[in-house]
This record gives sequence, C-alpha cells and structure tokens, in this order.
Amino acid sequence: MESMNQMGVLLPTRGVLVYAKGGRPRVELNWQMAETAERIGYDSVWVGDSITSKPRLEPMAVMAALAARTHRVKIGTAVMLNALRHPVHLAHSIATIDNISGGRIVLGLGAGRSNNQMFVDEHAIVGVPITERADRMEESIDVLRMLWSQDNVSHPEGYYPLNDVTLEPRPVQDQVPIWLSSNWVQRGLKRVAAQGDGWITNVPSTEMFTKCLDKIEEKGAELGKDVSGIKRALYISVNLNDEGEALSEGDGFMRAYYGIPYEVVSKQLLCVFGPAQKAIDTIKLYKEAGADYFIVRFASPNQMEQLEKFTELVAPHV
Repeated sequence: MESMNQMGVLLPTRGVLVYAKGGRPRVELNWQMAETAERIGYDSVWVGDSITSKPRLEPMAVMAALAARTHRVKIGTAVMLNALRHPVHLAHSIATIDNISGGRIVLGLGAGRSNNQMFVDEHAIVGVPITERADRMEESIDVLRMLWSQDNVSHPEGYYPLNDVTLEPRPVQDQVPIWLSSNWVQRGLKRVAAQGDGWITNVPSTEMFTKCLDKIEEKGAELGKDVSGIKRALYISVNLNDEGEALSEGDGFMRAYYGIPYEVVSKQLLCVFGPAQKAIDTIKLYKEAGADYFIVRFASPNQMEQLEKFTELVAPHV
C-alpha cells in the first residue's frame, strides 16, 4: 500500500488508562494496533508523553516493547517533553531502543505548555522549574546529538555540564531523527529551523499552517540554514462516525483526555470529526499547503474500529 508511506498512527497509551476507569489498563491494545498498522502498510506508530499531568503508559518502556514486536514500522514520540528528563538518561534509553528496533526510532520533542497548574506541578515533581523548559529542551537536543555521535563528550556550561562522557550503545542510525513540535510560537518555529529534522504541528487551519511554514523558512534564512529537507508532519485527531455521533464521541474523548470540551480543544488543535470525506478533504488541503507526513489520532473509545474505517475509507484517497 504505497499510499501510506507518509502516514502514522498514534497509539492509545493514554486512552487505555482513561477507558480503564481506574482498573488495569488494556496495554495489549497498543501492541494489537501497532501490529495491525504494520501489517496493513502504515509507515509508523507513535506514542505520547506525560508523567503526572495526563497519566499514560511510560513512552520509552512502550517503545521498547513495540520495537521487539514489530519489524518494519518506524516508532516515534509525538511528542516527548525532553526537559522532564536528563539528556544522558534520555540518550541512553533512545539509543538502546534504536538498537532493539534495528534503527527505526524517530524522536519527536516538544516544550509543552505552561498554561495549566498541572503542567507546572509536573515539572516541579521532577525538579525542573517550568520557566526553564525551553532553554533546557534546546540544550538537551545538542547534548543528545553529541552523545550519540562522539566519544569523550565535554559540555562545560549550561544545565547539563558534562566532562569526558562516552555513552554506549550508539544508536543504529548515525543520528536518531529529531522532529520538533510547534504551533504559532516564534521561539518554537525558530527552534524547528535551528535544530529540527522535522516539524510536527496540529494547527487548526491551513492558513495557520502556511504562516508557520513561512516563519520556519524565514528563520532558516536568518540562520543560513537550508530548511527545505525538514519533514512537515501534521498531527490530526479524527473520528469517522456520522456527524452527530462523531461529535459526541469526540467530545467525550477530549473531555476525558484533556479535561476540556471539544469546542475549546478544536480551536487549539486540529480535530476532524465526521464522515470520511471530511477527513479526506482536510488532509488534501494540508497536503497542498505543504504537509508531507500525517500522524493520525483516533478520538474514540473504539480504536481498532476507527483504524479500520480510516484504512478503508480515507487512506486510499489521500
């Protein structure tokens, strides 16, 4: 299925906790979805990240299990909040998982938001003041790349001073690709241009997508960097039921996931709830605007059914 080589599926590492309602989560749904996605031709599977603010399965543990259970699909994070982790730990885990997978890891990173007390608390719990998160994130990216490619790494300044560190194993890939998430945030878009191998966004309109892309190109030019090779990934939440049911199910999903209703969420991130044609039209519009990769999240308690519908009704047309 050649049409799916730029399309990935977000696995329900949070959903299985939400729908367990305090019971033991159905972790195996994640393997089932990943194995199915691989079998039917998707390019990648993705996991989200959060420690305490939006409880979910720990991403690197899940990625390692996925790496051992799949053979072809890329395995990515959409997105990991790397400021919550020391880069030596993160570099070591990701290099190990890249070895388990035979070089299939994509590391999507984000700064996260600070607009909610639960995010402030989450950073404080692991000893990171949330005001430092962007500085730490950017420094951490440089440290990760050095640790993956050099021996005797020294990095005297900053949050993560290192002296003569050699980390093994090295990743299978010369460098694990790092995709950076940003919506319409100046510093975030500059970071994509300066440090990203890819850009992940979920802006709710193609106008905004174009505006962001122009800004990345402008920042690239200022930095003297060619940004034309950067992957442009759209993270899209879909529910493919009929309009009314899709909206009510999608709204329930968003309330459970974020604690806020669909009409608030949909102004911040791209949600397409309704018949397949709506999803087809939306994806085509973003493709025309320059998106060349799609990470699809199913806003539904019925993950496998939605994956089946998307594969049958949407994927062949985009």
